[in-house]
Amino acid sequence: MVTFDIASHDDSPSAPGELELLQRFVNLHVHDAEGTHLEPPAEQIRGFLVERGLLPDEQRFTEADRETYLGLRDAIRNLIRANDDESISPSDAEAIDRIGLAAGLHPHFHAAHAPTLEPKGEGVAAAFGKIVAVAFVSAFDGSFDHLKLCADETCRSAFYDRSKNHSGRWCSMATCGNRAKVRAWRERQRVDG
Repeated sequence: MVTFDIASHDDSPSAPGELELLQRFVNLHVHDAEGTHLEPPAEQIRGFLVERGLLPDEQRFTEADRETYLGLRDAIRNLIRANDDESISPSDAEAIDRIGLAAGLHPHFHAAHAPTLEPKGEGVAAAFGKIVAVAFVSAFDGSFDHLKLCADETCRSAFYDRSKNHSGRWCSMATCGNRAKVRAWRERQRVDG
């Protein structure tokens, strides 16, 4: 029997402001009883969007919407990976652009705070458009550059690197960092012994 644990072991501090929304969006996942990473089911994605006020409670969320989520999530993860001096693929850039266009993103100037990029309408397209808008705006203010993917290949959670020299490698030193150190120690013992 498969049981799911939807809690993340990422104990790193959340990204600041709206970037936290994007961070949590890309980190949605479940684990089975053995700890294997599995893609989030549609009801988990929908629940997240409703909880964060991006989707009305009565809004349907289809399997096609889930596939769109997975495509956007993967493209944004690759955009985060590009923070480590890699480039984003044209297909990932097109996927993000396509979702932004479908949401009708438009600039909105405010008297009390910095301009924002807002989706038109409601529904799933607008919810995903809000995520694209957060990525776009945070790229301009420099905060997106602090997002990284955990170096632990079994984790790959997005985390906000608050280290002074931006050298953070793991979402959590207590779990992912510790596992990496134990693996390195075991490898040294194997080589030396």
